[in-house]
Amino acid sequence: MSSTTVNPPVSWAQRNDVLFVTINVETKDPEIKFTEDSLYFKGVGLPENKKYEVTINFYKKINPDNVKSKNSGRCIEFVITKADTKSEYWPSLVSDKKKPHYLIVDFNKWKDEGSDDDEEPGFNDNFGGMGNFNDLMSSMGGGAGIGGAGGDGKPSFDDLEDEEDSDDEQIPDLEEAKK
Repeated sequence: MSSTTVNPPVSWAQRNDVLFVTINVETKDPEIKFTEDSLYFKGVGLPENKKYEVTINFYKKINPDNVKSKNSGRCIEFVITKADTKSEYWPSLVSDKKKPHYLIVDFNKWKDEGSDDDEEPGFNDNFGGMGNFNDLMSSMGGGAGIGGAGGDGKPSFDDLEDEEDSDDEQIPDLEEAKK
């Protein structure tokens, strides 16, 4: 890499069988090459015309023939198939022990190794280890909605017309400053 180029910001996430790698640079006509153990990227960032270049040496082998990419204009996203699709999660994207400064985890795409890819846990499933949230709320009274709720779990607003609003009161006049 020459001294006139810089590393682009790169984010990543993974599943057991694939890697999600995003090069966060707006670029047109980038040079991208995959081998079984690396990704090479070179491009000119728009609109400032800054030159970017990076080689990422993967932790383990990938399948370079099964890479999907999408250039959204703001970034380039890759879905990269691992060579061993039955493997466990990689501890790192790169083979180097030291994490590169330009590489971050993409928590928007990240899923933990033990989580089920197809099913997101719902809010009511296991509220902080206390069981179903709806059951917890109904044991406190008022059902799963707000306390004093109607039968359908929604609060009743029928009584609000009779209440006076404190904003409707007359504002007292300002007292003259004492001299």
